Amino acid sequence: RRRERERRERMSNQDQLKRKRSDDGGEGAAGVVLNEAEFDRIRDDLRRYDEQRERIIKTSRDVQKRSKQAIFSLHRKDFAGAKKQLDSAEETALSLVDLVKAEPTLRGGSFSNALEEYAEAKLFQHYLQEGALLSMKDSLGHLVKNEEYLGGVLDFCGELNRFAVQRATARDEEKVKECRDLVENIMAQYLKFDFRNSGLRRKYDGLKYTLKNLETMLYELSLTHQGIKKTNVRKEDVAPKNSKAQEEDD
Repeated sequence: RRRERERRERMSNQDQLKRKRSDDGGEGAAGVVLNEAEFDRIRDDLRRYDEQRERIIKTSRDVQKRSKQAIFSLHRKDFAGAKKQLDSAEETALSLVDLVKAEPTLRGGSFSNALEEYAEAKLFQHYLQEGALLSMKDSLGHLVKNEEYLGGVLDFCGELNRFAVQRATARDEEKVKECRDLVENIMAQYLKFDFRNSGLRRKYDGLKYTLKNLETMLYELSLTHQGIKKTNVRKEDVAPKNSKAQEEDD
């Protein structure tokens, strides 16, 4: 609709110009000094840019969708399904690389956000398999740039928090502690950056809440374990006393 409206406005402007020239007996045309071919080129360039942008947005949605699906599969321990989804996401993202290199301004926005989601999924996959943070140069550098990797790591910490909740439900205090320690180490590294006022800054501000949640989980697990131990001791102490009282009554 917007393009159709613009087209009609251009036609209306052209008609008005033609009528003016006709009213002036053609004399006004001689006074107009401009290069119409230059404006035609600019119009074609902008049209081509819009088409490329639309393609980037549409295809980036597929990358982001498959990456989200992979994260969901990883939480369900479907590692084969997650690998298939991530391979598909990577292949789709690679199909846009040449286009983005030719027009770097197209990288920001949809494509960059999709790569952050992809990096998050790859980081989570590697952690579940290896118990460590995947470095950028290992298998992400061919696609992901510095800020996209940093954003992916921050999103990954959110998935670690969800994973820790699952392990806390299973009373796996050691795994929750492992998640807490990793997020704490990541926090120590991010404190060295100056993100200023950006999307990364907003994500980074949420990292301290993730760390606090993990510390709260560990504290509550420790209380639960202490409560279980105290309950067990209390039961052992109560039984002999009851037996002794019963002997005295006899």
